[in-house]
Amino acid sequence: MSPRPYRMEKRRVAATATRARILEATRQLLAEQGTSDLSMDAIARRADVARLTIYYQFKSRRGLLEALYDYLAMRGNMQRMAEVFHAPDPEQAIERLVRTFVGFWSSDPLVMRRLRAMASLDGEVEQGIRARDARRQHASREILRRMSAAAGASQVVSDKTTTAAANLLSALTSFETYDALAVAGHSQDEIIGMITTLAKSAVTTPAESVPLRAQAKTPVRRRPGRKR
Repeated sequence: MSPRPYRMEKRRVAATATRARILEATRQLLAEQGTSDLSMDAIARRADVARLTIYYQFKSRRGLLEALYDYLAMRGNMQRMAEVFHAPDPEQAIERLVRTFVGFWSSDPLVMRRLRAMASLDGEVEQGIRARDARRQHASREILRRMSAAAGASQVVSDKTTTAAANLLSALTSFETYDALAVAGHSQDEIIGMITTLAKSAVTTPAESVPLRAQAKTPVRRRPGRKR
């Protein structure tokens, strides 16, 4: 048996371990209070690798950031988003959406907070954050679409109204909402309960919810006058 496949497998395992070490070093830098240096040099020092090794693994700083977002998502069990789309009804989809995102935000809140703060000054970070937020809005729109379909053809909901409701649901499941409640001292279970209640009351069904209600005009009835 040729030793070549064995050597290739060892290299692959080593490269995977190096990649994980770089990502964890990046996360640790973000988690440290008072640290604002997220340069390739700072990450290389923390990971104890050469700067060129980072470029070899991720091609660019943007590539590293993209991999970091995926790494954080894995740590925060974002694979549970599949459960949202497989929920048997829209109401359960909302419950699962809230639980998934609260679980994600709470998995590493300091890192999430630092990344979002950096986004206002770092264009590459901002681009990645916006792309991830757009995915949450897409999930919200899909839930609203299912609600509209479940309501039937009698409930006419405009695209503008659906978009507004999706924006509301996306805002309720954002890091900013989670962080405000967590900083106020609420537990994770309390936050899940509060956001779920608010989300359901806001977008329960097109017929019952103000943001989704079709604003049909009621014709004014005139009193029959006396015939002259």
